[in-house]
Amino acid sequence: MQTTSAERHESTDLEQRDVRALTEYMTTLPVGGDMYSVTTQSGSEYRVDALEGRCTCPDKQYNLKDGELCKHERRVRFATGQWAIPAWIDADEVDAQLGQHVEGTPKVAATDGGVTLASFTTGDDDEDGCWCDDHDFPCFDCYNVGRRDLPGEGE
Repeated sequence: MQTTSAERHESTDLEQRDVRALTEYMTTLPVGGDMYSVTTQSGSEYRVDALEGRCTCPDKQYNLKDGELCKHERRVRFATGQWAIPAWIDADEVDAQLGQHVEGTPKVAATDGGVTLASFTTGDDDEDGCWCDDHDFPCFDCYNVGRRDLPGEGE
């Protein structure tokens, strides 16, 4: 049985949110300014205000103290390059579409020995030019044009 980065790394609940922010399938889309739409693999959509530190998810509303970030806020920070990917995360488990839809992603130095977002970009190496055929969850572009449905849709 393969273990996840979270299981191999003794971490706090906040670091667990880092793991989920990096490994769960999520699409991060800029809405304007410092606002982002984060859609999870379950199809839930949350709005993240990266400047003000707000998210519309229940975890942020009910479980976190002021200043603590939910996984959606963390996903935005990783996807935009504001945060480096920690060295302890297993690169094979990072969501391949991390930062895919955020243009002009700044490349930041990984001061903790981790890697930058550029290290996780994937090439389009299959016949139709999309990597998501190898995954259960479609990338935003394939879903948006109707080439692939979310799991459970269209059945």
